[in-house]
Amino acid sequence: MTTQNTLYRTLDAQGVRTYVASLPAIADRLGGSVDNWTVREVSDGNLNMVFLAEGPLGGVCVKQALPHVRVDPSWKMPLDRTFFEAAYLREVFPHVPDLTTECLHFDPIQFILIVKSLSSHTVLRNALMAGPVNPQIATRIGEFVARSTFATSLLAAPFESVMDRRICFARNQTLTRITVDLVLTDPYHDHPRNHWAEPELTPVVQAIRADTGVLARIDTLRLRFLSCPQALLHGDLHTGSIMTTDDDTRVIDGEFATYGPIGFDTGLFVGNLILSLFSTRDAAAQSQQTRMIKLFWASFTEQFLALWATENTSKDQAARYYPATQTIQSEKEKNLFIENIFQDMIGYCGAEIIRRIIGYAHVADFSALPDTPTQAARKKAALLFAKDCLDQTHLFRNCDDFLSHLAHYQS
Repeated sequence: MTTQNTLYRTLDAQGVRTYVASLPAIADRLGGSVDNWTVREVSDGNLNMVFLAEGPLGGVCVKQALPHVRVDPSWKMPLDRTFFEAAYLREVFPHVPDLTTECLHFDPIQFILIVKSLSSHTVLRNALMAGPVNPQIATRIGEFVARSTFATSLLAAPFESVMDRRICFARNQTLTRITVDLVLTDPYHDHPRNHWAEPELTPVVQAIRADTGVLARIDTLRLRFLSCPQALLHGDLHTGSIMTTDDDTRVIDGEFATYGPIGFDTGLFVGNLILSLFSTRDAAAQSQQTRMIKLFWASFTEQFLALWATENTSKDQAARYYPATQTIQSEKEKNLFIENIFQDMIGYCGAEIIRRIIGYAHVADFSALPDTPTQAARKKAALLFAKDCLDQTHLFRNCDDFLSHLAHYQS
């Protein structure tokens, strides 16, 4: 898996048509003749080329890694990120087949990943910007995180199989470096990748960078991200990585997959819901996002604890933690485990909000606000709330406590 690959060629729309036609099993999914297929580029993220190929019977999504960041050709990248996305799907799809997509094909020479097309779905970020959504989408994402992380953790299998997976995903170092830098390092000091246009934000940024408690918390979160391999993470679980309809939701783009603390995935999702909340002044929309956060956390904890009680039937006693026969103390330890995830979630939520406002990769959510002064005011409020998430003088005991504090910033 290296950029020194003389057989690699970047595909265009015609190249995708030819490539798909060369794969009988994939071509059969489209049906009809090659001439009747439509192929269109839908690349949206920073890293890869993405095409939808559709025929009379169905469609597929064709994703190819580039040897550089798509939006910045000077930022060179290895090609192997689609390998890790394919590996992630192969690991988690058996546990969440109704909430993600199956890896239909992976090409280790061209670094092409093919999955089912989701052309009938909408990116959740866009759906939230457009108006009301079904709040049960958050329930489904809670189920996704619970089922995918539990199944890949030490709570579900002997450590040997978990360590084999760790060995694989420990090689995803380039994208892990991006996460460590862009989410957990760069925003907290001067760096050329940081940027914001609103001068009203500068004093808040300076206050964040001058707060020793915040900086210590960020150091702890970065250390936990790198040294606490609780489960296989999606690694980039924001509202742009979720495709949805009212009654079907699918998580995509698992190329940042790595082993880490479960609270990282939960924190990124909640952080992006909060960004959506701050990007509107509509009380009904804010209430919806608040409800989605509550539904997400309730769904995650319920599903995770239910799996813990029923799924680990291993005969290896070393693979069983806090069995039900030790009722009182077992429940106490399980609740402490969930509480630690919650506290991690709050921290990573704050880091995600900060980096999406002042770091390298901003979100489109705030563009829905009517004018620049309103955008600046809402971004400032979001940054102040995020600072509270990292300031350990603000200790949130539970989700209701967290949402109550959030309400102070919503006016």
